[in-house]
Amino acid sequence: MSSSRRLLRAAVLLSGVSLFAGIAQAQDAPKRPYEVAGDFSLAASQGNQQVTTVALGQRYSYKFAHWKFSQSAAVLRGTANGVRNAELYQLSLRGDLDITKKLTAYLGASGLRNTPAGLNSQVQEGFGLGYQFVDTERDKLQLSLGLGALQRSFVGGAASQNDFVGNASGNYRHDFSKTAYLEQTATFTPNFSASDAWLLTAKSAVVAPLSARFGIKVGYLVNFNNAPPLLPPVKGVAQTVRFKKFDGLLTTGVQFTY
Repeated sequence: MSSSRRLLRAAVLLSGVSLFAGIAQAQDAPKRPYEVAGDFSLAASQGNQQVTTVALGQRYSYKFAHWKFSQSAAVLRGTANGVRNAELYQLSLRGDLDITKKLTAYLGASGLRNTPAGLNSQVQEGFGLGYQFVDTERDKLQLSLGLGALQRSFVGGAASQNDFVGNASGNYRHDFSKTAYLEQTATFTPNFSASDAWLLTAKSAVVAPLSARFGIKVGYLVNFNNAPPLLPPVKGVAQTVRFKKFDGLLTTGVQFTY
């Protein structure tokens, strides 16, 4: 056998070994324990009507050995002809401790400011149990049940409220690919101090990839308050009409994931 053939066979063998090692390393590479994502959307018009609406969203999660930390935030600011017509701030924190492979105990807190809906502030703390009903490569579904406290202050100087509440929430996500997914979350908050003052929040989102890190995100947020506060007094005269129960927000923008 000529030396050239020996070198060729050695090169082929070395390439095969390197390729096999690379595949094995890629398969054994640990999944990153964290996820960071942010999204941005902007709508603006000029001329006869000057309207500007900016929406920002952010979320972060980190999976430790036996527990997970999650955090999310959202901001919405809107003006029309120099007058503010939209304002929304949201922040949530949650920690999940593994009890079994599917069952977790959670502790969480969230804050909301939505003055167009009559809320100066809304703070909720709670604890409970979560169960991972579906956990596959493409589909994940978790349902949670818990109890907590709700503190609210209202626009117009109405008396603040401190209530004992429950919490029932669900989170479903379907991955079409590594960068494209559908996500649906919903939270129902029954009020045990005032039975008609229950709350419902639901969020839908679809992300289509532009690249490995960037994508187009379309989201729709629903906030429903079954017992909204009264409108603020006008020239010292108390109002008998309440804020609307329903608030819906549609956003389209760019999302960055790392």
